[in-house]
Amino acid sequence: MFIFPLESFRKANPAMGASNSRDIRTEGGENIRIKYAAASMQGFGPKMEDAYTVAPDLDHTTSFFGVYDGHRGAEVALLCAWLFHIELRVHPDYQRNLNNAIRSVFSRMDQVLRQSNEWRQLLNPTGSRNWIERVLCPIANPWYCIEETPYRPPQSTGSTVCVAVTRGNQVIVGNVGDSHCVASRNGQAILLSTGHKPYHQNERQRIERAGGMLDIDNNVVIEGGQVGGFSFIEGKLSTSRAIGDFVFKKNKHLPPEEQMVICNPDIHDMEITNDIEFLVMGSRGLWLSMTYQEAVDYVHAMLESGETDLHVICERLMQRARPTINDTTVILIQLNHGAPADAGEIEEAEEDSKSDTSDDNEIKPAASEEEQPFAPNG
Repeated sequence: MFIFPLESFRKANPAMGASNSRDIRTEGGENIRIKYAAASMQGFGPKMEDAYTVAPDLDHTTSFFGVYDGHRGAEVALLCAWLFHIELRVHPDYQRNLNNAIRSVFSRMDQVLRQSNEWRQLLNPTGSRNWIERVLCPIANPWYCIEETPYRPPQSTGSTVCVAVTRGNQVIVGNVGDSHCVASRNGQAILLSTGHKPYHQNERQRIERAGGMLDIDNNVVIEGGQVGGFSFIEGKLSTSRAIGDFVFKKNKHLPPEEQMVICNPDIHDMEITNDIEFLVMGSRGLWLSMTYQEAVDYVHAMLESGETDLHVICERLMQRARPTINDTTVILIQLNHGAPADAGEIEEAEEDSKSDTSDDNEIKPAASEEEQPFAPNG
């Protein structure tokens, strides 16, 4: 399992820890069901705010992929990359109703963010204060250290999300915002996600009912008040659905699903037939540079030319998307139609037959990470 970028988890993968780079970084792998590659590239901003997760063996029959496009900071995207698939794995409906489990975990992400700041310990286990503050604060002002300010969830920091889960002959995609997943059926692009824009009729009606409005560029905006007769903007966002962004979710008279910005995903599922060749997942940076069909055409042409290295295809797809102001992340998933229906049982048997002396350099998630959800007090 790989989770990038994870600045706070350099010990897990030093080569990928320093992700704030405009170089294209790729990773990949395969199992009996799928072959994949992922690539990311920082845009013109000061820091990388995209993150992604690939868990090809979430269990013996299920693969998970997530693209998280952060805005005004990477914290929410990183939390989703670290936690989303773990929460999904332990959801009560994970085995019997995967669609509902995926939908519920989107809301769970907002719940974790809203409850307390304990989620930040996942991203910064040593605490939010630096060592100078921890040492000098008791000496300079003992009362300062014991004062607690009320917790406020991330107000203008958030993330769009697109996750794809394959199990058996099904792929299920859930998304909020403008990160997308597209399938190739004999070279034709099949969009498996929904773009959530404030100017769409249903989205706009909800935004206005909750007290928001759209500006001239069709961003959702919320006014913070007036100073000297002039209104000032408290928040502005180009998408109408996202994780985080609680400045748009504070109308006390409305439930979460009726706020200006909501975390409710659209869920699409599709049968994986023999004519479904691959999936392309991407953050906003990719789709600002090319259409869904152009992305499929490029990957399809590379595969038809005999290129089998998905790292190479991902990297060249990213190069085709340059230059862009936005961070860009791509995950390419090639489906193995020759895998037997009981591929999961075969993999489990193969694992059981392996020696206990495995490669010391292989990075594996701790059992507690796979089995226990993060449950902050509150």
